[in-house]
Amino acid sequence: ERLYKFLKQPYCQRWIWCEFLESFIDKAILNSSYSSINYKQTRFAQLETAQLPRRCWQLIRRINGKPRRFGPAFLAAEKAELERFRTAVRLLQQFKLVVTQNVQSLPKNIPMPLPVDAKVISLLSRPLLMLCKGRIVGYDPKECSYMVKFDMAGKHVVLSMADYYLHALQEPKSVPISDIVKETSIDVQRVGVLDTSSDKKRCKPLLAALLQLQRQLALKRKTVNDIAAINEELEAAGLPVATTRREIKLTPQREKLQHRYAANMITLHRVNADILENLRVAHELLVVYEKEYMQNNDAPCNKILEKCRFLAERDLKAQANQMKLKRQATRELILKLQTLLYLCAELGHGNDVEVSAVLDDFVKKILAESSPQHLGDFQHVVEIVQGLRVQIGVMWKMESERRQQQQQLLQVQQSENTTTSLVTTEESDIDM
Repeated sequence: ERLYKFLKQPYCQRWIWCEFLESFIDKAILNSSYSSINYKQTRFAQLETAQLPRRCWQLIRRINGKPRRFGPAFLAAEKAELERFRTAVRLLQQFKLVVTQNVQSLPKNIPMPLPVDAKVISLLSRPLLMLCKGRIVGYDPKECSYMVKFDMAGKHVVLSMADYYLHALQEPKSVPISDIVKETSIDVQRVGVLDTSSDKKRCKPLLAALLQLQRQLALKRKTVNDIAAINEELEAAGLPVATTRREIKLTPQREKLQHRYAANMITLHRVNADILENLRVAHELLVVYEKEYMQNNDAPCNKILEKCRFLAERDLKAQANQMKLKRQATRELILKLQTLLYLCAELGHGNDVEVSAVLDDFVKKILAESSPQHLGDFQHVVEIVQGLRVQIGVMWKMESERRQQQQQLLQVQQSENTTTSLVTTEESDIDM
């Protein structure tokens, strides 16, 4: 019991955090740092044991030279180095390239941001310095912070905590740094086309793709019309239709029509492939323009949609090797559904009006862009989401009413305490 009370003291809680716990982002950095084991493998590769006499260790220390003095300057340099590594890992978590950092010195596996409902332990400074368990309820990629719900004295408190103050109870998911670099290099090539100073140069790739699409659609229309003309000529000539190749003898007219048909089919396949390629380029440029538009407009709705789309793209990139999506349409479909889930997760944080407006616009956009064969499935998903929205709204309304009642009770208790103190003071004055 004495030990338990001793460990509950604030300075003991801080010692436990510094000695035994570390944040999920620092754990990956420290595991890949240069240690005495790495030094022994690089400098003394033939040394197979760590049990040496004192004389041998003295020779090794003499080779290393005089150690640096342990002081404030050394600690400041180490803190700056750790913060630089943290910044690099955060950029890689968001699938962004790190220009000022050598990739070889970074961890081989980059931990992904903690998901919602992940259990964590954090060192709180208020009201007392103590360790407290909590759950993740939100993530802000710009500030690299998390909204964590803590259970303190039977009350739920939501606080914003930096990522280096969170120790994950379960090992977070990690992605190899090679996959992140490969994905980010593809994104840089897409955005680099638009990264110019002139508006004319920015529009040049998009205009070129649209002009090529116009020409290819005209060629495709001409080819389809020629194929239709061949079918009409066959019907007008009254030539019998062959079920197999050897039933009907080839005539000069039929052979000429077959050559025309084969040439048109080859042209059609080639034009379709070119159209798909130009459509892909135009779609990628359109996505980049939409991102820039949301970033330039500081409206709250645009910020919410930009944040949710960024989180959905990050999840899709993290699963790129496992999913192996070949079609762009399938990738966009999954991206829209994942964005829709993140928009639903934004409900219940006091901004339901803005989130509801974004949800309605996004759902209308999905229904307008969906194909007829997927329209029924989308409407089914929208009905499910609508039910969840109603439930979240009711829960948030009950929670806000409960908080208002608690605030009113606290105000009444404070007013009663103030009245009691005033009455006591007056009685003491009378007695004196």
